[in-house]
Amino acid sequence: MRTDDNAGDWRGLDSPMQIPRYTAIAEILRDFRADGNVLDVGCGEALLRAYLPKDVSYTGIEPSALAAGSASKRDASIKVIHTSAEEFEAHGERFDSVVFNEMLYYTENPIGLLRKYVKLLHQDGVMLCSIYQKEGSVSLKSRVKRLLQGQLLPSNIACEKIVRDFMGRQEWPILSDRIVSVPGCPAPWHIWLVKPLDPTVFRKLDGI
Repeated sequence: MRTDDNAGDWRGLDSPMQIPRYTAIAEILRDFRADGNVLDVGCGEALLRAYLPKDVSYTGIEPSALAAGSASKRDASIKVIHTSAEEFEAHGERFDSVVFNEMLYYTENPIGLLRKYVKLLHQDGVMLCSIYQKEGSVSLKSRVKRLLQGQLLPSNIACEKIVRDFMGRQEWPILSDRIVSVPGCPAPWHIWLVKPLDPTVFRKLDGI
């Protein structure tokens, strides 16, 4: 995913239709005590922060300068780093949860991101993924644009299969698996939470 102002369809995520999805994500993190130190990858305007407890340590990563700037204007205390998911450096920080909130299908290599971000988890950390369940959904415009630039992005559904197959091969247990539907919305969201069995294994592979 490039760092620019065409990086994903982040506009309109403050629609009332999005409230059940953000609420579900916050509830899942809370239920599994994974909302102490949250990393929100591809956070847009950091809307998720408002649904989390005030004492949560929240870090957002956003490749769009416009979205990152808007997040800061909404709340100056919100920590949003203007960078891409691929380029982000944690500098030794560890997180209780890494949230991939409608962003994995914007990258050419979702498995590469999973391998990267699992290393940033605490020993008992979790990963949460949310993917809109409509083939050729809001990311269609971005996929076509990237295709013209010689980049191939998976559709939402194809991306989910790639990600879940990888998690299955790693034998990461699924702790929560939820479908969130909203009246008037063309398709539901699939939200699931997994616990990587041992994030330290991935860190040792790279000597970190």
